[in-house]
Amino acid sequence: MQVTPSGKRPFPTPPTPNVPVLESASFANRDTVVLPDEMIARILIYLGTTDIAVCRGVSRQWQTVIDARHLLARSFYRDCHLTQRINSLAAQRNLALERYYSHIRGWLADFGNGGRETAEQLDNILEDKHFPEVLFFSIPKLLLNSNKLTCQNTATIEHSGGVRNASFSPDGKYLVTTTFTDYTAKLWELEGGQWREKVTISHLDWEMNASFSLDSKLLMTASFAEVKFWQLEGDQWQEKATIEHSAIVDDVHFSPNGKHFLIVLNGDYTAKLWELEGGQWQEKVTLRHSARVMRASFSPDGKHLVTASRDGVVKICKLDDGQCEEKFTIAHPDSVTDARFSPDGNHLVTVVTFRDGNGNAILWELVDNQAQERVTIEHSNIVSDVNFSPDGKHLVTGSYDGTVKICGLIDGKWQVKANIQHFGPAKMLHYGPLVANASFSRDGKLLVTASYDGTAKICGLVGGKWQEIVIIEHSEAVKTASFSPDYQLITVSRDNPAKIWVLKKKENDDNPELVTSL
Repeated sequence: MQVTPSGKRPFPTPPTPNVPVLESASFANRDTVVLPDEMIARILIYLGTTDIAVCRGVSRQWQTVIDARHLLARSFYRDCHLTQRINSLAAQRNLALERYYSHIRGWLADFGNGGRETAEQLDNILEDKHFPEVLFFSIPKLLLNSNKLTCQNTATIEHSGGVRNASFSPDGKYLVTTTFTDYTAKLWELEGGQWREKVTISHLDWEMNASFSLDSKLLMTASFAEVKFWQLEGDQWQEKATIEHSAIVDDVHFSPNGKHFLIVLNGDYTAKLWELEGGQWQEKVTLRHSARVMRASFSPDGKHLVTASRDGVVKICKLDDGQCEEKFTIAHPDSVTDARFSPDGNHLVTVVTFRDGNGNAILWELVDNQAQERVTIEHSNIVSDVNFSPDGKHLVTGSYDGTVKICGLIDGKWQVKANIQHFGPAKMLHYGPLVANASFSRDGKLLVTASYDGTAKICGLVGGKWQEIVIIEHSEAVKTASFSPDYQLITVSRDNPAKIWVLKKKENDDNPELVTSL
């Protein structure tokens, strides 16, 4: 069938709009060519309510697309408008249908040569009697069948008490896992494509956190009241020091140069700065708040640090020769549970948790020792995680309300550019599909989210827009998920083992497509 207005043969008389006869078309069992982006974009605008219902049933990815583009509202308007025209007078029915399909013919004629050729290819594959309907309904299949990435479960990491957390070293050669019940952390090394256990680090109480230095040569593990340091010497990891505390250790972080570390203590309202002097770690500064400190971290250049507290205050301090000078503070209306610098150090994001259970993330621009608010990202529940992309162009927030919001610059202003939803039933009693964490890949082109609905979702930046491209499923709540520099992905679930997935792109293809877990 020719798709230009002057067509070689007339446009076929269709059945009633939005009620396609799928059995006749039987497109689901046919191979389908890949549509150009411009055709997909235009097809989305013309979907009807029946089309949308089928799309939702075919692909979970469609829920986000439909919501983001407000397609349901458009389709209701279009269906109602067209039905009124068709039913008003029987004599006008043919005229209304002709206008409808004339519009589609004109729409197809507007495509470039590639689009017209693709439409003709579709017509050769599918039965032209229901060409418009088949065209619309083919999109979910096209979305599901694109394969620029593959994802394979290549390793399973286990502790006797179940894995609590896991993270890759910055160079991707090592992996550290922690657990609740057997009081150990395990260090793994990638050898010959296999992850092999190198060191077991024992503590006297629950394992809480672990952190690598930026050069991947130092490892710090923290339990309830002690911190242990390990250093890579040659190809062997050696224990170097143990620091004991009277208060519970909540969080630990190395400075970018590895010469300082920050430790957050639960119970005494402090964060402490330590410095490496003559091979020994020395406590240098105590940073105090009037309530529990929730987060302490360094700026990317290591010259500043930030602390966030439940007293609603964020403190930004300058680090100089092991001394901290408080530069300014940012007051918030309620508890602050997180604060992080952007990769260039010019922005800061803070997380506020309100007494009613809602949460916001606030993006600030740091100018002349002042913080200027640029955007507030609102959620209907606690904000559980917040991260900048490595290039600083995007900011992601994850929330217990089951949503992930990606913020970026639009016309010079920071705005929410995409929403990712977790809808599945909770895998833990009394919890909803809350998002536990959200983090970017090293190149910033992929994003992974972990949810208590038992899934980890990978989203890709395609054509300047974020799209959900895979769902990895676990039998229990997924507590964390993160990328290594070389596109390996680790997911940690309450089903005990941590699983490592390898993502591979097709040759000569820079754009991510569908990822499938095998």
